[in-house]
Amino acid sequence: MILGFCYLPKKLESNPESLGEDAHFICQERQTFGVADGVGGWAMKGIDSGIFARELMSNYLTALRSLKLKRDVNLKKILLKVHYKTVALGSSTACVVTLKRDRLCYANVGDSGFMVFRGKRLVYRGILWLPGTDGLFDNLFGSEIEEILQETEGRSCLQDLAWTIATVASMNSTSEDYDSPFAVAAESAGIEHIGGKVDDITVIVAVIELYHSPVALCYGY
Repeated sequence: MILGFCYLPKKLESNPESLGEDAHFICQERQTFGVADGVGGWAMKGIDSGIFARELMSNYLTALRSLKLKRDVNLKKILLKVHYKTVALGSSTACVVTLKRDRLCYANVGDSGFMVFRGKRLVYRGILWLPGTDGLFDNLFGSEIEEILQETEGRSCLQDLAWTIATVASMNSTSEDYDSPFAVAAESAGIEHIGGKVDDITVIVAVIELYHSPVALCYGY
């Protein structure tokens, strides 16, 4: 499995040094990765939920690395375990994805998520997974991500691809003319919203390959 990733925290005039509320981890030796998005409502109580999200993802990576080599990864069980171990105040979404032999398994809480591209629509070999936080899915339709894959066919490594997807989503988030997925959903709920939705944006792009270099990394700090 080979991967690329990109994290673009939203810019805050009140706190230019903010790390944002998203976090993610990548554990290649377990072919597992995940994203988390801290719940912004905690800011009203003076709590940075990004700290919670980063600790949660860090704890998840630690739990994965402590598993015995031949032991299967139980995503839900680990998520419950690391949630109890996370001591920071706040809460977050969580989306964790793993490859178990010939099956794609996932655990998801909240509005983060992932897309799978394959068959005739897949530009790269194997199956392409694209997990992300709501900052991605609120500002790019699945069809638009597919267009980016087609436009970059054979001309972009996964790291560059993740950066391109995140950058387009970021530009859409500040646009007042773009009819975003968030705006469409708001309209269907009877709420008026024009343009994109400014938010932290996390993108991981993963492709199944026969060989990979086992590395475990945690990001978001």
